[in-house]
Amino acid sequence: MDIKHKTKLTTSEISMLWNTYMADTMAYCILHHFLKTTEDKDVDPVIKYASDIAREHIEVIGELFHEEKLPVPYGFGKRDVNPDAPKLFSDVTYLRYIHHVGRSGLNAYSLAKGVLARKDIRGLYSKWLHQSDKLFDMACEIMLEKGVFIRSPYMAYPEDVEFVKETDFMGGIFGEKRPLLALEVAHLGTNIEVSNVAKTLLMGFSQVAQSKRVSDYFKKGYESALKHNEKFIECLKIDNDSYPSTWDSTITSSTESPFSDKLMMFQISALNSIGMGDYGMALASSMRKDIAMLYERLILNLGRFADEGTKIMIKNGWFEKPPQTLDREELRRKNK
Repeated sequence: MDIKHKTKLTTSEISMLWNTYMADTMAYCILHHFLKTTEDKDVDPVIKYASDIAREHIEVIGELFHEEKLPVPYGFGKRDVNPDAPKLFSDVTYLRYIHHVGRSGLNAYSLAKGVLARKDIRGLYSKWLHQSDKLFDMACEIMLEKGVFIRSPYMAYPEDVEFVKETDFMGGIFGEKRPLLALEVAHLGTNIEVSNVAKTLLMGFSQVAQSKRVSDYFKKGYESALKHNEKFIECLKIDNDSYPSTWDSTITSSTESPFSDKLMMFQISALNSIGMGDYGMALASSMRKDIAMLYERLILNLGRFADEGTKIMIKNGWFEKPPQTLDREELRRKNK
């Protein structure tokens, strides 16, 4: 059936488009600086493709919001990036960041596609999902070629099909525990890698932030990410499993910030959201009670850190309010 009329955007469509616009205006600023400072000719095309994707999304969503008579988000722009600032991170960090962006895009756009109704909006997110898939693969291939791709831990292949016979399979908080499931190991490995990306960004940002309060917040985040990382590695070590590399990408000695404090705070806020989502997925997939409880504690810890960051952004006038429904109580008060 061909629907001729175009219905209004739903709350899901507005929120997904708004979030995409904000994330892409931020990413475009970061990638602009990466393009100006990259020294590896193999990395340059990946950064350019990621930058082109972000610019296209910004233009399309801006036009769509104008058509729908919706306010275009303020987002981020030239005022938030200093392209002439010295290089802060290594080209390997650029690759790891884009690999992370590609992975995040795959998750975000597939989630968005599942809650959209309008055909034109579904078409956009199908296209953007394909772009993220291509970007992710480009980053993976170059990282593999350069020997900097961090693989999930390996395990011995199972020899037989088995069924669980005892409820102690789920384990307890104390005492002997069964070996980790492959899926539990996979989530631990992913969370180690994501926390490594976060550690690198937090350390670099803490070095160049203009505000001492913001710099201290980033330093606190680095220390927290380090502790989370250690917890994940400890789980693998106790189980006698291999674990991914924990090295941090190189950070230069520059103290001139390529980005505004507002942009860096937003980037860390986005990482916090992604981290809590990753922990939530890991929690739902972990059948061993001690592992599940670890994720519960870390989600609370990360939530408190994210809450502190939101308060800093609000206090500085950096927190752009997402679209929200009408406050009926406020309207009634005004009508009195």
